[in-house]
Amino acid sequence: MTDNIVTSVTRFLTPELIGKLASAANLDRNIGQRATAAIVPAILSGLANVAGTPAGPRQLASAVAQQPSDMLGNIVSSLTGSAPQTAAKGMDVLSTLLGGGALGLLTSTLSKFLAVGEAPTRSLMGLLTPLIMGVLGQQQKATGLDANGLARMLTQQKEEITDAMPSGLTSLLESSGLYQRISSPSVTVPPVYDTARGSTAQRMAGNWATARTWPYWVLPLLALAGLLWYLLDRGGEPVRTANPPNVAAPISFLAKAPNDWISASDSDYTNQAVYNRSGESLGTIKGLLKGPDGKVAAAVINVSRVLGIGEKDVAVPFAALKAEQLASGRRIVLDITKDGLQSAPAFQR
Repeated sequence: MTDNIVTSVTRFLTPELIGKLASAANLDRNIGQRATAAIVPAILSGLANVAGTPAGPRQLASAVAQQPSDMLGNIVSSLTGSAPQTAAKGMDVLSTLLGGGALGLLTSTLSKFLAVGEAPTRSLMGLLTPLIMGVLGQQQKATGLDANGLARMLTQQKEEITDAMPSGLTSLLESSGLYQRISSPSVTVPPVYDTARGSTAQRMAGNWATARTWPYWVLPLLALAGLLWYLLDRGGEPVRTANPPNVAAPISFLAKAPNDWISASDSDYTNQAVYNRSGESLGTIKGLLKGPDGKVAAAVINVSRVLGIGEKDVAVPFAALKAEQLASGRRIVLDITKDGLQSAPAFQR
């Protein structure tokens, strides 16, 4: 029986080694600790997806076999004077296994999640890769696994690898298109950002890579289905969402929640700032409200008036929130002016 691969890697990451890794990557020790905890499972998650591709087992076994047999014993000494070369070799290994496009997505996503530059992120990823490959080689030898067995070990531990990721990282990696890029390197998968949980339109976007093989007449029907979904809110009342570009849609504010609604939270939205299309900060999402069907129906936004005086909560339909991806990261947008939200009726709990 093989050990948990994340745990096996973590055993080597002593405080002394993490400090040396952080220093070699030009990171503060505390940031290095947090970054290492995110990068290790993220790389393993990418490798587990590689293992599930037709050529993955052979590529993975080949990369593991090319690592020096004494890598784990000399990991500390490899950081003395030759850290840049070690990092470069590690990134070359990842590029070979994941593909250049997928590696770029992984690097940028980790950089945004950790709020550090891509250069130190790449450096730390490159330094950690030989350690990860060395542990995989150790596991392979200890259990006598062939290439397919090694790949199967990784794919069978996908759930454990996902559980080891810091909160919020899994959803970022999924929405980045990383896993689709690994599975189909030639397909460019646009990022999908959830603005109405489980909506038909979002599922259509998430399956864009496979939609190319569908009959062309199916796509207009699915688009129409998505439009019809947005024209009805969860209670069956019409919601006005069809508006000319850049024109704020009328928003039905909620003064009080029905008795059968409950408070909820979601790390993708709770405590996140909200902006309008002009880039003005409108407030912060204080929490979410779920209807009796268990679906998120509204978002409660904490709004400050002029000079921060007169704070109040405003509740808006959850479907009115949109998630946009900018170069600086993900941003939640509400199509309304700042004055319009400040003058909205206060939400009474």
